[in-house]
Amino acid sequence: MSRAVVALRCLILALALVLTGQTAQAQYAGCRPVFQAQPPALNACADGGRYTLAIVGDVLLHSPLQRQGYATGFHTIWGAAIPFLQAADFAIANLEGPVAPGLRSGGRQGRDPGRVFDGSVYTSYPMFNYHPTVIPELRAAGVDMVTTANNHALDRSSAGADATVAQLSAAGMPFVGTVAGGAPRQFALQTGSRLGRIVWIACTYSTNGIPDRQGQVLHCYNQREALLALVSAHAARSEVAAVFVLPHWGNEYQARAASAERGLARALVAAGATAVIGTHPHVVQNWEILPGRGMNVPVIYSTGNFVSGQTGLDRQTGMLAWLELCRSRPGADMGPALRSRVAVASAGWLAIRMARTAQGRQLVIADSSGIMQAAAASHNLIEGRVPGYALMPRLACTGAQASGTTSALAVGLQ
Repeated sequence: MSRAVVALRCLILALALVLTGQTAQAQYAGCRPVFQAQPPALNACADGGRYTLAIVGDVLLHSPLQRQGYATGFHTIWGAAIPFLQAADFAIANLEGPVAPGLRSGGRQGRDPGRVFDGSVYTSYPMFNYHPTVIPELRAAGVDMVTTANNHALDRSSAGADATVAQLSAAGMPFVGTVAGGAPRQFALQTGSRLGRIVWIACTYSTNGIPDRQGQVLHCYNQREALLALVSAHAARSEVAAVFVLPHWGNEYQARAASAERGLARALVAAGATAVIGTHPHVVQNWEILPGRGMNVPVIYSTGNFVSGQTGLDRQTGMLAWLELCRSRPGADMGPALRSRVAVASAGWLAIRMARTAQGRQLVIADSSGIMQAAAASHNLIEGRVPGYALMPRLACTGAQASGTTSALAVGLQ
């Protein structure tokens, strides 16, 4: 095949992706999610407002996703999730990999190629690194905070962790889980809400054997006592309404949490965690509801991938966890501090499917009729692992979208 023919095919594909991206943006404009099922109540609520969280899993940008995202925008990949992320009061994703412009493997300085997947600076498995454009695109999609404690946090060594912190800070994206080299080891982030101050703590089981010589990452197991002390200290503060722990843990590709994660979850709940929501296994895992300090505490062991290039239904299936928070209504024998705590009123999930279509990789969730056919198998898979908490989403749209949002996302699946 001649170079001219290859170039022409690449141009046609790029134009198709651009048009698909524009279609995806227009497709979901004016749409809001409606949940047709109500999950069971976890805690009794006092009178007052509610605060909603949308939490997704790993932003794991393998080479096909980077190529597509750099060429046409990452909204062409995760556009279907935007109405759900933006509908929540606060949305969270795990940024699995450094954002370190100009850095090659080992943290060596190289020539930055720009917004291009070059396989040297911007790379995929087994050592990831992403162009900074991914940060504002996550922000525009509705993500309000990312976790950075994961096994790929040091894929560009200490310098890469420094660069990631700098890029996130410059973009105004809150993050938790890593710090710059030489900075205080502050692994808790506070954010405001209409219910009070919420503390977020993120940790990882490993950094893939890369030494963390400058103590830039909070480790779930090697620093277990420090982690539990951090949770306990913040849970005891009167100005803190809730403490959420976001561990990167567990065995990859396993449908149920292992004993190590179950044990740590119980210790975190005993230390005062309001909820525990995990990532890393790249598949959805089971939930548990554990008794905590005057409240029931949901433990979501793994939300699976948000976006990735992995194949097979299990790895292409992710979960968007939707949590509704409220002021708890504990018994009269509880102290004033516990009487003012925030609890999870309810927790539910909706299935997201990373589909490989003729137009590229794209998430599939729901349209105006409900769960899209392409996401049905993912929904059924999660229902088998987390029964009774499905939210049964659909989109309520106005304007041109009201006639239906089904598009090319629903066809051409592989």
